Amino acid sequence: MNSSPILYAEDDEHDVFFLQHAFQAVGITNSLQIARDGQQAIDYLSRPNLPGSAGELLPCLIMLDLKMPRVSGMEVLAWLRQDSNLPPLPVLILSSSAHPEEVHCAFALGANAFVVKPSSVDERLRLVNAIKEFWLRFNQPQVGGLQVAA
Repeated sequence: MNSSPILYAEDDEHDVFFLQHAFQAVGITNSLQIARDGQQAIDYLSRPNLPGSAGELLPCLIMLDLKMPRVSGMEVLAWLRQDSNLPPLPVLILSSSAHPEEVHCAFALGANAFVVKPSSVDERLRLVNAIKEFWLRFNQPQVGGLQVAA
């Protein structure tokens, strides 16, 4: 299974807490790097030593909330796909709602998936287990100029 970190950009402490516990419950051992707003996510991804030097690894998955302070999830996604020098990392949008305009915009900007945040513990566990099975076990990371450790 992939051992690279996962970047989760989320400003709601409760959502972070519940996701961390769901990761533990399904046995995801990847480190979960938390960005409390979109700017922190960009700063994390912009670190000059990120792509492999000094033991740092690119995240194998980026999970973005849409509505965050300072920089929104859509703005992070646009930066990631247009302005960064990073390979096309998988991006999962986790939103409280599925407004058709937001879903369309997210996919137009290059999101790989759009999921409405589950409200129950059982649904959250099912989602996190699906993340574990698909994104961490079966999905093949982008390889090229910058390699994602697998």
